[in-house]
Amino acid sequence: MLFRILFERADHPRRSCRRPFPFGAILALGCMAGSLVARPSFAQNAPAPAPSTLPPLPSQGPAPTYPSQPANPGYQQPPPGYQQPPPGYQHPPGYQQPPSGYQQPAPGYPPPQPPPGQPPGYPPQTVAPAYGQPPYPAYYAQPPLPPPPQRRELQWSIRFNIFDLIFGRATAEIEYAFAGPFSLTIAPQYIFGDPRQDRDLGITAKGAGIYGELGVWVEGRPLRGYFLKGHVGYANVTFHGDNDQTVDAPETRLGLMFGSQSIYGGWFTLTGGFGVAYDTQSREYSINGRDTRSGVAQLATIPASGLFGNGWDLLSQIGIGGSF
Repeated sequence: MLFRILFERADHPRRSCRRPFPFGAILALGCMAGSLVARPSFAQNAPAPAPSTLPPLPSQGPAPTYPSQPANPGYQQPPPGYQQPPPGYQHPPGYQQPPSGYQQPAPGYPPPQPPPGQPPGYPPQTVAPAYGQPPYPAYYAQPPLPPPPQRRELQWSIRFNIFDLIFGRATAEIEYAFAGPFSLTIAPQYIFGDPRQDRDLGITAKGAGIYGELGVWVEGRPLRGYFLKGHVGYANVTFHGDNDQTVDAPETRLGLMFGSQSIYGGWFTLTGGFGVAYDTQSREYSINGRDTRSGVAQLATIPASGLFGNGWDLLSQIGIGGSF
């Protein structure tokens, strides 16, 4: 619009040939420059800082000087709030200086509590470690293990000697452990036969007896393992001949036996042993007999006891029973 007005004024016939001063052009240029200056910018200017409301700091004097500390590797300054002990303070007995590199706990962290039974202020007890290792504190000690349960020892044993059946004797044994590894045995016998009898001449034998044994158990546990027993026995054997003749042959035996006893299932007992014994009343006897095939009566001799008729005999035992 401004350029149009200027051209109309220049071409207007009524205007004089004298050109006036171009105030309009200058005004138009000024308006354009003002519009460019007043156009808002895309960049936001930062707000001016607010004036400070803090009071001015008081004037301080020159900073105090401290003597230079010697260099100590690992040393660190104590945290804020740390207080030095008062003059004349003495550490309790047993106090130890902290090692190099020790750090104070952070403020507000509770100090470690001593173990039960230890007064406060004393260092924890230490346990001697293996060779070449530093000691470590024994805040917790493993309690001792309870003692193992004691073994139940046997006291009674009742057995039947099946090996004596071969020699015509039925023997029952009753054994009692009275003190530690020592035991006492009582064994009654029923005699229904004897190796010296002769049925071809009608000579038979019957009787009864009893013996006792004092045993020592080698392994220290009564009624278990190996044993050594002293034997003392007495028996009276009666031989029956022709015409109801009877002859008594007493026996008194002294001997020694070695053997062992095993327990199965906690009670079943198996015993075996052997030994030697001497009959102090060993002698020969005479008795009347009759031949069962011809019916002829004749005098028979009952030999002395023992394997060779000299009183020495074997002691044998194979027994089964129970122990408790």
